[in-house]
Amino acid sequence: MKFGALLTIENFFQEFLSGQKDNLLAWVAVFLGIGSAIYFGFTDEPSFSAVVSLLMGSIAFFASIFRLYHQKTHSFSLLLLLVMSSIGLAVMVGCSVAQLKTDIVHTAMIERETRPVMIEATLDHLEEQEGKKGTLLFLSDLVIEKWTAEDTPSKVRITIKKKVHAVAGDRVKLLAKLTPISGPVAPGSYDFARHYYFESIGALGFALSDITVLQKADNGIFNLGAIRSAISQKIHASVPEREAGIAAALMTGERAAITDEDWDALRASGLAHIISISGLHVAMVAAPVFFIVRLFLALIPFVALRLPIKKIAAFVALVTCCLYVGLVVPSVPTTRALLMTGVALVAIMLDRSPFSMRLVALSAILVLLVSPESIWSVSFQMSFAAVASLVAIAEAFRPYLTTAYADAGWIKKAGIYISGIFMTSLVASIATAPYSIYHFQQVASYSVLANALSVPISGLMIMPMVIISFVLMPFGAADWSLKLLGQGVDWLLDIARWTENLPGSVMTSTAMPHAFLIMMTVSGVLLILFNGRQRLIALIPFIIAFISIGFHTLPDVVVSSDGQVMAVKDHRHVYVSSLRKDKFAVETWMKRWNIDKEEAYAFPRQGQTTLENGGLITCDPSACRIELKGIKLSYGPKHYEMQEDCDWADMIISEARLSRDFCREKNIPVFGYYEFMNKGALAVNLRSPLSVSQVGDTRGTRPWVATGATKDKRKL
Repeated sequence: MKFGALLTIENFFQEFLSGQKDNLLAWVAVFLGIGSAIYFGFTDEPSFSAVVSLLMGSIAFFASIFRLYHQKTHSFSLLLLLVMSSIGLAVMVGCSVAQLKTDIVHTAMIERETRPVMIEATLDHLEEQEGKKGTLLFLSDLVIEKWTAEDTPSKVRITIKKKVHAVAGDRVKLLAKLTPISGPVAPGSYDFARHYYFESIGALGFALSDITVLQKADNGIFNLGAIRSAISQKIHASVPEREAGIAAALMTGERAAITDEDWDALRASGLAHIISISGLHVAMVAAPVFFIVRLFLALIPFVALRLPIKKIAAFVALVTCCLYVGLVVPSVPTTRALLMTGVALVAIMLDRSPFSMRLVALSAILVLLVSPESIWSVSFQMSFAAVASLVAIAEAFRPYLTTAYADAGWIKKAGIYISGIFMTSLVASIATAPYSIYHFQQVASYSVLANALSVPISGLMIMPMVIISFVLMPFGAADWSLKLLGQGVDWLLDIARWTENLPGSVMTSTAMPHAFLIMMTVSGVLLILFNGRQRLIALIPFIIAFISIGFHTLPDVVVSSDGQVMAVKDHRHVYVSSLRKDKFAVETWMKRWNIDKEEAYAFPRQGQTTLENGGLITCDPSACRIELKGIKLSYGPKHYEMQEDCDWADMIISEARLSRDFCREKNIPVFGYYEFMNKGALAVNLRSPLSVSQVGDTRGTRPWVATGATKDKRKL
């Protein structure tokens, strides 16, 4: 009986593996990604020697099992070991590459706000922000007075409100105040410091003086920053202000000039991806170049009959894409987009289909090897979820579509094309919905409709005008193409605003647990890569994802990373200690609670507020008392008032410098200046016993986390 069961398991496993031969590259990408995710999930930086030792051990184990298996090809146990060793090797490679990239980047992150310092640096590029928000300066090769080279960041981003007379490439000097890059505004929220670390930006700041140009830039043809600035100025001169920011984003990658209202409309309609330079844009650059070059060569009989014009067209398209991505502001998403499109064009040159799961997997592998930090990037997750889903659907329906298209007249072909647009938008929207819910707590209800209406405009008007404008600008003849580009952007914004104003245009939710994202990803991978009835297994992680929501509890109280702002959640409202400080953090908390920002109210300046859930907030000019769910919190900025509340409170929260034994007579949690400086934002679940978490508890001590931000001088 046992032998029969083992035989059945062996047959099932071998049948499963035989069905996965075409997906081997995809599984390599999956386990590389798992290795990267494991590395970034550590709370402490792993030992480099330990990681290398594990990698070498994984290679040796895989090599030995591989050799043994090919000596005994019918050994089921060796087959299992071979599969497990392959998985272990891919995971270790992903983890090792992530650590290697982290060590190579090695960005110095400043630990505390500085006094005004004199900075000498090279101006990489500058971006005009919308309205009167000033200009963003991206500086590199910094020399800061009295700072050692080891403590000086590789790059900084500075905001200046004054007129900038410098251009990209200039060596400049200015007085500025630098601030550390803030961590997550609440436990579980996005870590901006990690993002900026891999962009080599170690500090943000604002200028306190005019910019002095010490040395002018070399205005040669390779000064990309100067070229981007010239393109941006030409766009703003030829395109109306409303559309100029988006046109500049598409041609230079500079998105600072896009207004908040336009961003909101694009997000609510599901069209925000059209603004980011992604695989879609690079593909839209490649496609017209490919077809135009191929058509031109086909019209020359001597060339068409003797040369592989399709491969030549693919090569020209690849070169064009490289020039386009090389011109725009460098970023991980643009590099990833080039890799994805480049793999497809190389496939055409090798007489392979550019639309296959193998090429999607190869693109993912290349991205994870070049930019392993992308694994936790929303753009990486959403782009590959959409592309993999579209390719899977295309492969499944290809035989039927080929037959239907072959016998169709022009009316039927037009119907197939329109249906294809809607189907593409529907599949991409469904595939990216879990990531949109997790990262943004919202899903665009009409994204299918908005994308179906806007993709033709983007593909047939906006991106072709981008290409034509690039060609005509050196000759000063791009006015007409830029005006058409602006018209296309205007139509795009009209679609976004119309969709935004439809009833129920945005479905919102509270913040999702990490388990939701992980299980939904596992479910999607199994659904795409498994065959036949095996796909039913994808239901298991799918169900677990929704079960995890039921076990996820949101905090009742959140405090900012400096202890200066507290928010208390009611049923339908949020009460905030200050509506003027740290507005970004407050808006993020409210999104995570799924409460409209208009429902934020200030603590009473003097008196008492009764909450809908039965809680009380009682304040005087010096402190506040919060009573909620049977728990008493005392919150205020002053040492003496907090000391007076030790006997009353179950928890003390203050921005003041409180000693370790602040409440000597009562052993209660106390959070003061040192706790916030060392561990960041605080979240409290008011239940008995209290559940308290800080950002630093899960963030740990990683290279992108500023350590020693303050020396703990409290007496033990």
